[in-house]
Amino acid sequence: MTSEERAILAEGAAFARQLGSDSEYYWARHVPRFSYFLRLLRELQPHENLRRVLDVGMGFQTLLLERALPGAQIDCLGVDVDRRFPLRPGSVFHPVNLNELEPADRAPEGAAGTYDLVVFMEVVEHLLLPPEITVRYLASYLRPGGLLLLTTPNAAWVRNRLALLFGRNPFERLGPQRQEMGHIREYTRAEIEGAFASIPMEPVRVERTGLYRFRHAKDNLLSACADRLAPSLSRTIVALYRRPL
Repeated sequence: MTSEERAILAEGAAFARQLGSDSEYYWARHVPRFSYFLRLLRELQPHENLRRVLDVGMGFQTLLLERALPGAQIDCLGVDVDRRFPLRPGSVFHPVNLNELEPADRAPEGAAGTYDLVVFMEVVEHLLLPPEITVRYLASYLRPGGLLLLTTPNAAWVRNRLALLFGRNPFERLGPQRQEMGHIREYTRAEIEGAFASIPMEPVRVERTGLYRFRHAKDNLLSACADRLAPSLSRTIVALYRRPL
């Protein structure tokens, strides 16, 4: 990790503390993902023209994008603007409810085919629609050669398998309110690859790795063992795909 990346993460941690205990907790649990994201952006920048980026679901990654890509336009897509994460002047917010998409929906005129990178991190597991509908829709924002990055929990990670082995359901119970529903559906690597296979997209990187810091030491140990010994049992799926030229 570079000194610049460490500084960006330190700024993010300080900002999370300002937002309150819930945000600080979220930041602490997701630091490995944010670190991975910054490294990935560094790897991509010398080879890709990341001048216009679409962040799906505003959050801490919005701030990371703005710091890591100071010359890029960072736009966002979601149901509502999250005022905790102010956009730069000139940035665009696309008001879209991904749960209300139709299979034939595509990016609106003026936005279709214009983005170099679409960031779709830790969102698909919260949606009611099949991932192929969402992926197809978001891919329509990409220019030819543009990239779509998706991360999501691996439904088949080691702790879930152990829970099922002992007859316990490892997945979240749905809450009574929509905003409390949590993870609607977690996916396997094969299911995510199948979603991308339904559209003309080329894989750049597809892997399973541990990008989450758990509350309990035993879960962190399980995650570390999976990463080292059997990555197919790791917690996070990372899928980076390119729209063909």
